[in-house]
Amino acid sequence: MSADHLLALTEGEPERRLAAGEHLIGFGEAEPALYLLCEGGLEVRRDDHLLAVLREPGSVVGELSLLLGTPASADVVATAPSVVRRVDDADRLFREVPEFGQHLAVTLARRLHRVTSLLGDLHRQFADRPGTLGLVPGVVAGLMGDDRPPAEPGSDREPDVPY
Repeated sequence: MSADHLLALTEGEPERRLAAGEHLIGFGEAEPALYLLCEGGLEVRRDDHLLAVLREPGSVVGELSLLLGTPASADVVATAPSVVRRVDDADRLFREVPEFGQHLAVTLARRLHRVTSLLGDLHRQFADRPGTLGLVPGVVAGLMGDDRPPAEPGSDREPDVPY
């Protein structure tokens, strides 16, 4: 689905103008809505770490909170004067425009692909590291849904966990 088509679908939805540096979504906010970028730019941040930069008209944010019914998992901040459209009834778009659901699925799949590629790289980089860094592959495997049995708690000093 092209950005023009997506923006045409949301014509008439409320628009919000943001100044550079203004928050659109705050971490932990429980206001499920889908936002489409019309112009400008947005950054997605978590704990002051940059996760994504969105500059393309039609870019979507807020989809995870909307789909999962959870509070926002990151901050979304305008990087320049920006205009976004707020879609409160995304279910209508899913029902009336099946291509919208496919577009959102492809968007999420691209983001997941980047994350799993990064996790795979981390796993390879730290696979043979001693000490604490050697724990990274186990953490990554857990995040990727590895089927290995859970780690046994304890240590060489105290093999039986006292808690």
